[in-house]
Amino acid sequence: MKRMLALSILLLCSMASAQGKYRWGQKPTSQNPDDYSIKVHISATHFRTFCSGNSPCSNGVYLDAVLDGQNVELFGNLDKHQSEQIELGDYLAMLPQKPPYAGLAVVGQRYYVLLPDRSAWVCHITGLSE
Repeated sequence: MKRMLALSILLLCSMASAQGKYRWGQKPTSQNPDDYSIKVHISATHFRTFCSGNSPCSNGVYLDAVLDGQNVELFGNLDKHQSEQIELGDYLAMLPQKPPYAGLAVVGQRYYVLLPDRSAWVCHITGLSE
């Protein structure tokens, strides 16, 4: 029983540290544009309801984008303020943590996309294409 408790606490702590410098569920705001060096071009948006497991369904957006030269599909939850700012066009993005591998994007990899009001939209890669 003690092992299960210790393991669950360790797992919870590792999930919190994997978020980078932000707490779980916290949206990054007032970002420095100099930290965003990855070019993103959004070519299409698809608003759909996202449901997973036992959690309630939420609204999310899937974006067809070119991320640093690679065709990807990005997904992230949106609030009303952010949905008004995501339009087709060019944006900048950053990796909140440097991945242990170099090169191409990987499904599940998390990015922060800089929005026009200098807030960041948290998203992750859900698909790759040629």
